[in-house]
Order: sequence, then C-alpha cells, then structure tokens
Amino acid sequence: MKVVYDISKLGEGYPRAPARTGLFRVVEKVAEGLVASPECEVSFCATESFAAAVGCLAYLESRPELQGVPFLSPRWTKLGRSLGDRLREANAAVDGAEPSVAPEGRQGLKLHRRVERRLLARAYRAVESPEPFDPRWLAGADVFHSPHQPVPRGVRGVQRFLTCYDLIPLLYPQFCTPAQARFAEELLRSIEPGDWVVCISQATKDDLCDRHAIDPARVFVTHLAAAPELFYPCADAGRIAAARARYGIPDGSYLLSLSTLEPRKNMEQVVRSFARLVQEERVKDLSLVLVGARGWLDERLFETVSGYESLKGRIVITGYVADEDLAPLYSGALCFVFPSFYEGFGLPALEAMQCGAPVVTSNTSSLPEVVGDAGIMLDPTDGEGLCQAVLRVYGDASLRASMSKRSLERAALFSWEKCVAETVAAYKAALAA
Repeated sequence: MKVVYDISKLGEGYPRAPARTGLFRVVEKVAEGLVASPECEVSFCATESFAAAVGCLAYLESRPELQGVPFLSPRWTKLGRSLGDRLREANAAVDGAEPSVAPEGRQGLKLHRRVERRLLARAYRAVESPEPFDPRWLAGADVFHSPHQPVPRGVRGVQRFLTCYDLIPLLYPQFCTPAQARFAEELLRSIEPGDWVVCISQATKDDLCDRHAIDPARVFVTHLAAAPELFYPCADAGRIAAARARYGIPDGSYLLSLSTLEPRKNMEQVVRSFARLVQEERVKDLSLVLVGARGWLDERLFETVSGYESLKGRIVITGYVADEDLAPLYSGALCFVFPSFYEGFGLPALEAMQCGAPVVTSNTSSLPEVVGDAGIMLDPTDGEGLCQAVLRVYGDASLRASMSKRSLERAALFSWEKCVAETVAAYKAALAA
C-alpha cells in the first residue's frame, strides 16, 4: 500500500537538539518502521509549514537510510534551505564580534552584514510557500497519515489517519497554555466522519471517544516504545560516573525524574517529598536529580527548590541531557520518580523501566497501562504516600532488585516493531472497510 507520512515534527525539531524528544522520537521511529515494512511504499511530506519542510531536508540528509524515500515538498524548498542557512550565518555575523577585523573596520562590516541580512530575509519570504501541501502529491496514494497535527483540508481520495496523543488541554486546562487548548480543539474539529485515528494508549482512546462523536471502531491503539539504542541497562561504572560529573550530581544515591518542567508533571511534589524524606528520616546520602527542559510556569518549581536552602547542592536541575547520557543516568538511579497528574502514554516511565530502574509513579491516566505491576503506583496528590514509597525503595535492596527485574520484564512487552505493526494493521483495516 502507498502511504504518505507527514514528518513535519522532524523538520521542526532537527535544528535544535533539545527539541528532539517526545513527539520527535515517536514520529521518527514510526517513519523508520514504515519505510522498513515490506507492506508499505512510503513517501514523506511536511505540511506544517514551509520552514518545517526546509528543516526536513536537513534531517533527511543526516539519515542516509532515509534518503531514498521520496520527499514531497514545495518547489522552492531547496532554495529556501540555502537562503535560510545564509540568513543564519548573517545573523551570527551581525550579533557576534569579528575578531579578525580591526576595530575601526567593524562598524562598516556590520553595516554590510545588516544589509545582507535584510536582503536574505526578503528573498526567503519571496520563496516561502504559504501552502506547504499540494493535493497532487496524493496521486496514487492509499493512506495519508498525520502523526502530529490536524490533517490538511486538501487531503482527499485517500484513507485519512491522524495520531492523537492526549486530550489533556481540554480535560485539564489548568495544566496547559491557551495555545495548547486551541490546538487540541483544532485537532478534534479536523476529524471528519470517514477519518481514522491512532491513539497511543487505551486511556487516550477512551478520552477521545468520550469527548468526540467518533465510532470507536475507527480508533486504534498503538502503544509507544523506548528506543533500545538509547535506553538499556548500563553497567559501565565509568560511563555512569562521567555522566554524573557532567551534570553535577553529588556522590551517593540519587532519585531521578525526567520531564518537561511544567505543573502537570508534578515536580514540586517530588521536591517536597524528597525534602521531607531527608529532613524527617535524616537521610544524608541521597540526592534528587530533575532532568528536562524548562517549560510553562516552571518558575513555581524553582521557587519551591529555592525554599529548601539546607538542601542546596542535593537537588540538581540538569536542563537538557544529551541522548548518550540518558541510559547511564537512568541506570545509575536508585529509583525513577514520576508522579505526573496525567499522561497520554508516559514514555519516561517506560524508558526508565527499559534501563532497569525501579519506578514510582501515578495511578492515573495511561500510566497503569504502561507500568503494570512493575512499579509502585499512587495518587499524584498523595505526598505522604510518595515519601513512604521512596523510603521503602531506599531502605530495601531486595525490593530494588525485584522492582528492577520487573521493570525489564514489563518494558520488554513494548517495542517500535510492535507499534509499527499495529499501525500498518490499522491502515489495512481502513483499506478493507
């Protein structure tokens, strides 16, 4: 079957390494799997924006195994990429010093660079396509799949698929920005009666079917996975020590949590429970490591951390962590703590389990579906319960060993091969309907 798969998210995320997480990984892994599937003849496109199409060119050039896949894009995309590269160079030259140029000559050079930047910006706008999708790309196609944003209006004559990750902005607007709520509403409005939807968990499917008038038979569940090349038990003490040193993690045991730093992830609860554990139980050899990019309203978290002056140096906020350091940090942790209020899937919990880390997480949304009986689950508002759960794991080596074993066994139930096979099965079901 001929599949047109939208990789806009890869073009948006590729220029910035910190953006290559979460949705980026999902779109990338499904794209790789579809290309490898003998049942699919795949073409890529990028309908989100002209800039996303330009970014996709750079991404595809970095992936030799994907370069043979047709990329359907506006006519001027390659020229746009060239102009964009030159525009970034001009911006850097204007903003930065020119050490090789004498001070008396820098003013004239900067004026030249500003003129160049203005001309390049005008040229880029001239070639930028206002409509990055061309319906003619679908000639002969069977399936169009948008794994992130609403399906473009011009997509007709094929089986239309879109992926729904969660409805958190509509169910819990207090945890999201107005822009995220508008996007979720736009996604739902874009679902037409003949469309098909892929959900990343049964919990998300239930939310969608409760919220939207769609036939449940047209909604498929394809569980996500954790990339085995990134998430695995790392027994190399040297790599673990090097990663710890790189991010300033003190000696001794540490709790780990990984997420975008935003209210929905409930990191303030983690900090308060950690502080209580340390202060009331007199725990002296334990640190807390929070990994993740800064997010919406994250200043609340930083205010909470700053309120525990006595724990300065024992609460480490690393920011973005490079891919190669994730397995060592997960594997070296005493426990992975993830009391999120709500998750469409909860990929960090699966990543931690695949590295063999004991997991303490919430009993809400999709997390029981992912963690099963491998971890300790509790209400995300139960600060006392979280403190006691971590204390149990901290004080019981046999419990940690048992939880680690169960983590690995549970994680083995998920794979990208299975996710892609379920996606292909959904396409086939749609074509047979």
